[in-house]
Amino acid sequence: MPAFTISIINYLAKYYYINSDEAKEMVNDEWDYIEQEYINGSNTPKDIAKYLISLYMVA
Repeated sequence: MPAFTISIINYLAKYYYINSDEAKEMVNDEWDYIEQEYINGSNTPKDIAKYLISLYMVA
């Protein structure tokens, strides 16, 4: 699981130019969703990062 969340944070930082600390905060805020997707194995870190961006850009 740690490698999975690090992949999400790195993807957010690299492709969306989000500060690593802010990306970590996003992951912490949406931990329940990320954990559920990890357990299901249905989404990649890239897919989850895209979801987080769409969620936070609306807010």
